[in-house]
Amino acid sequence: MKDKSEAGFSYIDVMIAVVILLVGILALVSAITAAVFQTRGQEQQLIAKQIATSTMESIMSVKETDITRLGWSKVGNICVGSPCPVPEGIFQNGFQPVETEAGPDEVLGTADDNGTVVTGFTRQILIRDECDQDRPSYNCNPAGNMPVRVRSIEIDVTYYIGSIQRHEKLVTVLTNY
Repeated sequence: MKDKSEAGFSYIDVMIAVVILLVGILALVSAITAAVFQTRGQEQQLIAKQIATSTMESIMSVKETDITRLGWSKVGNICVGSPCPVPEGIFQNGFQPVETEAGPDEVLGTADDNGTVVTGFTRQILIRDECDQDRPSYNCNPAGNMPVRVRSIEIDVTYYIGSIQRHEKLVTVLTNY
């Protein structure tokens, strides 16, 4: 006769234990995968913010009037068609690849940028003339004989996390004084 105290686990007991163990392991692997995905996404977001910030700093440096800078008249997008708000604008239109080095003009976002392309990132620089409500005589008059003193600048950097496209935007206002 078999003694009850010497009885072992049945196959059913072992299978239930294995299933419970597998569920725990799958939950752990899922949590680790989500953490890695989140970390990668935050890394991409940080790079996009750095691209937008360095581009904005470069644009702000253009308006300086010393001999090494281009000046306020160059702070604008390249003109396509009419009307042309900033005829001498140097910044490219639409989404462009992000390059690691500014070209000879030392300004990021212009046609002469060079260096390696930062894969997975594109950048759009949008510059618009703004009506200064506090000083309407400067740039809101219909005759257009006063210079524009305020421009809004929007930098939009796109990147991907997996197959999902994300945007990092930086918006500010720049004045010529």
